[in-house]
Amino acid sequence: MTIESELKATRHDAPGIIFDLDGTLADTLLDLTSSVNHALVSLGFPAVEPAGVRRMVGDGLPTLIERAADTRDPHAVSEMVTRFTDHHGEHYLDHTTLYPGTAELLAELVGRGCPMAVLSNKPHHFTKKVHDALLTDWPFVAVEGASDRTPRKPDPHGALDIIARMDRSPQNTFMVGDTIADIETARRVGMKSIAVTWGFRDADELVDAGADFVADHPEQIGNFVGAP
Repeated sequence: MTIESELKATRHDAPGIIFDLDGTLADTLLDLTSSVNHALVSLGFPAVEPAGVRRMVGDGLPTLIERAADTRDPHAVSEMVTRFTDHHGEHYLDHTTLYPGTAELLAELVGRGCPMAVLSNKPHHFTKKVHDALLTDWPFVAVEGASDRTPRKPDPHGALDIIARMDRSPQNTFMVGDTIADIETARRVGMKSIAVTWGFRDADELVDAGADFVADHPEQIGNFVGAP
């Protein structure tokens, strides 16, 4: 079955699923850390550990750089964003993989007829690169990263556009992610949120943020979404 025919096979009563990317579908931490440190060190800032980057990811690249460098100097941040982007374009797949259980989850959701999409705060061109490298075995109605067209979460516009393209209602759509931005996006739009604990935030933080469901393994997401 082709991707096009799989998309046409989605059942109208099956819920839509919008996934975050980094920390939810793909373990990108080591490659993000490598590119962050390339940008930092090249301008004389100290390098940071992966554990530190884990806490900084989720609100877009400029914010990640500001947090890692501990500066809001716009000229320094802009230059480091450029250096990150150049480096990451060559090294974004050095260590990045799908999390264990992700492939099985996506196959299950396709089998149920659930339309799926990716909505990330990662720059759009990198979001597409990771999708094209790791996620083309499954059909996605939309793959959107941060861009002039799609503002960063928790701005609701990206999610609302995707829901319309899925031909679903917010009440019949789930937002799956690993950060407070994902939970807040779901709240603003009227979706249910599924927070995952294997990504870039700890479970207690996700619970405190008001996640409707908390998943410790991808197979639990299928249970939260409901029986086929």
